[in-house]
Amino acid sequence: MKRRALHLALIASALGAMCVWVVMLSMGPRIRARNASNRLVERAQELGGKGDRRGSRQLVDQALEVDRSNPRARRELAMHLIAEGRSKAALEEMRRLAEEQRTDSGAARELAALLWMTGDREGSIRWSREAVKREPQSGLAYVNLAHCLIEAGEVGGGLRAAEEAVALSPRLQSAQVVLGRALWRSGDRAGAQAAFHEALRLRPSDVTALLGAAALSSELGFGESAVGYARRAVTVDPQNARAWLILARTLSATGRTAEAEEALARARSLEAAHPVGPPATVNRP
Repeated sequence: MKRRALHLALIASALGAMCVWVVMLSMGPRIRARNASNRLVERAQELGGKGDRRGSRQLVDQALEVDRSNPRARRELAMHLIAEGRSKAALEEMRRLAEEQRTDSGAARELAALLWMTGDREGSIRWSREAVKREPQSGLAYVNLAHCLIEAGEVGGGLRAAEEAVALSPRLQSAQVVLGRALWRSGDRAGAQAAFHEALRLRPSDVTALLGAAALSSELGFGESAVGYARRAVTVDPQNARAWLILARTLSATGRTAEAEEALARARSLEAAHPVGPPATVNRP
């Protein structure tokens, strides 16, 4: 009896190993296709980083020919469609991807960002919540949700999301920035200042944190500090129209009219050359 049981166990083990081998053989072509597609995406990103948009798009198309289901390639396609001014097509692609990849928090976050860009705030918040649901331990997912809620005027919800982001990822610079914004909107200026300072400790050259610190310092009456933060921001990103606008206002607040006018002229010329939406305000980061 024992011999028979041992014999059956050996047969079962052999059959199991054979099944695994068959499955691996069947998956081989798909794995190779996905790897090849990913390599093309990486090359496309390299070309895009060098400013070769046409060459990058061609490689993305090749990546999709190799593996049409590759999420990385589909995301890159959506980014190219946006750059080409085809926001509707980009939305359709990202929506399909986010709905198909039901556990992919990144796809949900990117769809939320794209919806926000096209003015669908309700949809953006919904998909930001979906990203948190898919990856509840992701500080980045909570950062994106907090941004959406704050901009939509839901300050309480935005503050809770920002606090969760910091609790999950205290060294995530963007979590500290969004916490600063949420605290500022809720009236806690001291807390906001501390959050911006922590963000700059983590990444001293972050323009968003510098502008937040500049605007808040100006509101608190720390004019020289405000100017200093704004100057650092335009040094880091001299093509940032908003940074020049905030520098102009901080200079004006400290009585440096001529310098303020020069900074404002620079902001206007940059906005004219690269319009990105409604003008920013100095009162809120």
